[in-house]
Amino acid sequence: MIYFSLLFGSKTEEDFYVRYYTIQLLTALLTNSLKRLQEAILLIPRGITVLMDMLMDREVIRNEALLLLTYLTRDAEEIQKIVVFEGAFEKLFSIIGEEGFSDGGVVVQDCLELLNNLIRNNASNQMLLKETMGFDPLISILKIRRGSAFNFTQQKTVNLLGALHTVELLLMGGPPGETGKDTSKITNQTALAQRNILDHLLLLGVESQWAPVALRCTALRCIGSLVLRNPQNLDSLASKQVGEEPHVQPALNAILAIILRTSVAQEFVAADYVFKCFCETNPNGQALLASTIAPHPSQGTATHGASSDMPFGSALLQALVSSDVNGDMEACCRASSVLTHIIKDNLQCKDRVCSLATFHCLNFTCTK
Repeated sequence: MIYFSLLFGSKTEEDFYVRYYTIQLLTALLTNSLKRLQEAILLIPRGITVLMDMLMDREVIRNEALLLLTYLTRDAEEIQKIVVFEGAFEKLFSIIGEEGFSDGGVVVQDCLELLNNLIRNNASNQMLLKETMGFDPLISILKIRRGSAFNFTQQKTVNLLGALHTVELLLMGGPPGETGKDTSKITNQTALAQRNILDHLLLLGVESQWAPVALRCTALRCIGSLVLRNPQNLDSLASKQVGEEPHVQPALNAILAIILRTSVAQEFVAADYVFKCFCETNPNGQALLASTIAPHPSQGTATHGASSDMPFGSALLQALVSSDVNGDMEACCRASSVLTHIIKDNLQCKDRVCSLATFHCLNFTCTK
């Protein structure tokens, strides 16, 4: 308790070093005695309030207070409530903006880690974030310039991953099993989509093939979670175009191309997750994709891969038969995974695929 007295009783300019080293000492103690110190600070009148005020202190004190608060808020719901009540969201996004959003340094990373502690499995704090700040400040962190091929420094990547993790937490809603979890998730899906987050996620996950693979995979997972069982967001993804003229293509075609061509296993899994989420309880979407499955005029002469202007279903079909044509069993297996999502629990789509499969078998036999 003596350390808290030193920290909370030091207010003058001359006490700067007392505050600075006391915060550092408390942070070190928290790494070894987290629960005891969390309990102790709750017993001190205005203890959390004083710590929150330090976020507006000079930079060196602010940075140390950020680290201390990050430790204090881990799995501590009562402390999280007080921190949010003391204006944490406003202060954190103010610091992130001052530091340069994703182009900022490790301070942005620390702010996002604290933010994620506050909203993880906490539907009420997620609602407060939406109602007090909205999601615009979060989306500002995700904005990148199209074609910024060499702009992904290690720290920028970490900052973007932190912001994407925030999006993932919002799309998860409250804790598992909690009443209203699905309501919270759907509300967050809708609010994020209204701020055009899908455009930023597609730019990071689909169009930015020069971006680090961890960033692309996380963005793809966010796309899947954003559209899962949300009719408006599903329609939005189905109609989205990516790329720049004259190389524009439907977003789903581009994601299929990632599945068929990537050499990174985790990127295939993340892109496949998008189709799993797109097709789950979405019979109209499944029918839309299945309706495009047909041989393409150039398919008989193509020897490797699918052209970018090929319809979705034709590209999928070419990959499915690629093991027959050029022995590409991996592309065939990946395409089969996508096809599984398209026909799952959908008799209409199964019938269409079965009729095409019969046609292909007959055609392949005749040409041998």
